[in-house]
Amino acid sequence: MRNIRRFALLLLMVSLLLSLADPGRAAAAGSGGEGEVVGYYASWAAAQGYTPDQLPAERFTQINYAFANIADGRATLGDPARDGENLRNLTELRRRNPDLNIVLSLGGWDDSAGFSDAAASPESRRTFARSCVDLLAAHGLDGVDLDWEYPVSGGAPGTVHRPQDKENFTLLLRELRRALDQQGRRDGKRYVLTIAGAVNGGYLSSIEPQAAAEIVDHIFLMAYDLHGPWDASTGFNAPLYTPSDGPLRSRASVDGGISAWLGRGVPAEKLVLGMPLYGYIFQGVSSRGNGLYQSFDSAKSVSWDKVKEAYLNRSAYRQFRHEEAEAPYLYGNRAFLSYDDPDSIAAKAALARRRGLGGVGFWELSQDRGGDLIQSAWAAWNGGRFQDVPQDAWYAGPVERVCAAGLMKGTGPGLFSPGGTVTRGQIAAILHRLAGEPAVRGSSFSDVADGAYYSEAVAWTARQGVAEGFPDGTFRPDLPVSRQQLAAILWRYAKLEQADSGNRAALQGFPDAGDVSSYAREAMGWALAEGILRGTGDGKLQPQGRAARGQTAVLLERFQNLLEQK
Repeated sequence: MRNIRRFALLLLMVSLLLSLADPGRAAAAGSGGEGEVVGYYASWAAAQGYTPDQLPAERFTQINYAFANIADGRATLGDPARDGENLRNLTELRRRNPDLNIVLSLGGWDDSAGFSDAAASPESRRTFARSCVDLLAAHGLDGVDLDWEYPVSGGAPGTVHRPQDKENFTLLLRELRRALDQQGRRDGKRYVLTIAGAVNGGYLSSIEPQAAAEIVDHIFLMAYDLHGPWDASTGFNAPLYTPSDGPLRSRASVDGGISAWLGRGVPAEKLVLGMPLYGYIFQGVSSRGNGLYQSFDSAKSVSWDKVKEAYLNRSAYRQFRHEEAEAPYLYGNRAFLSYDDPDSIAAKAALARRRGLGGVGFWELSQDRGGDLIQSAWAAWNGGRFQDVPQDAWYAGPVERVCAAGLMKGTGPGLFSPGGTVTRGQIAAILHRLAGEPAVRGSSFSDVADGAYYSEAVAWTARQGVAEGFPDGTFRPDLPVSRQQLAAILWRYAKLEQADSGNRAALQGFPDAGDVSSYAREAMGWALAEGILRGTGDGKLQPQGRAARGQTAVLLERFQNLLEQK
């Protein structure tokens, strides 16, 4: 059976995740859970309409303001008026989250040219550290984040490099830590010092990872840009795991980057897994392999918000998922789009928790204004994907597992709506995913629009006889599904997969057996015999009762287990 091994593996992973959670770790104030949750807020975001007051401050332990510059060896604001206003508004967020740290980030891709000079001598290091402390004091900030891209080699044109950058970076961090501690003793507080670092071997060879980790509060792993416009062919921006197919240069991953840092002796708790709120779209791409690992004419970054608005709901683009890499992608109109969605982001946060990292984080916050990805990662990091699914709810485990397997999805940022009723369109989509999403041309039903998320699924389920239409030529995808209808649909799917053992349970023992429609009597007997459907707490079948989403997750997991045994 397709997807069964994947489901079983995910089930094991979720079980391990729950068993490895360490309740002894101190809860990080402001995050609502354990560890760090870090976000970069870009200086240009306010001018684009995303002002600091719109940030979900309650989700974070640290917000880094990106970026301050280095001029003449000193830290300085690139635009004092604009940056000053942004910083004032950011520090106002402490009214909503008193324990939130607002940190000044220096450097980045465009503004790392001055790092090598600032780190070159004891005097230059002291000057730089003092200027950082002065900026913090002037704006009421809580620490410094260094994003040097990159020591020794690499980075944007014009970046200064020295072979000594490797050792000087450590010395710069020590001097900055000393200056921050000195100021902290005056102010009666502890200032934060963090850095951002790449996840490739070249970067790790250009710094002293263990020494840096001993000095800083955490290291933000830039676990993205693993592939992009600079490559010769399309690839994934931030695949969770290393794909075995494709060219060798495509065999980089988030998991591999974490392993590289841990392999250099850096404690896991010092690492914060940085995740992208953007992807890359490649134009002029052949349809071979649905665009993956193909040459391209041009490419550019695209925010998650733009992915949702312009691509996900357009029929011209088909959605795919590389199961080995756990990476979603789109192809259509000769364009290949690598991106992260709530499911892939949640999987990354779960990996960070499973590997004992110190937290999760995002670049950059204005690209997910609705908070879809942020909420998904936050919930997964803190033990559950959905804020409306209590961890002690009878359906909580099945909800997490069927969503992790990609069979069901949330109804909004951080929401599952467990009490909501499943519709015919949703059930068709679920079973289509379970079957491996076989390609089917458009639906013949008058009320199923091309491009609807369930259009291919409806066409497939109808052609397979799993969920049929109505005599008037409609499918009625928004019609709620009852318990007996769900049993009938699952029974037909079981027969399609030759997983009907022939076992049937008698219905006569239930006081409302007479309410079961004639078409559903055998299906209900099958569901009861196989343990998929059970009586309610008052001993009834409630065949006409609605199939709630939380209940459906439970039934779907039982059904999946049945298929796995056949």
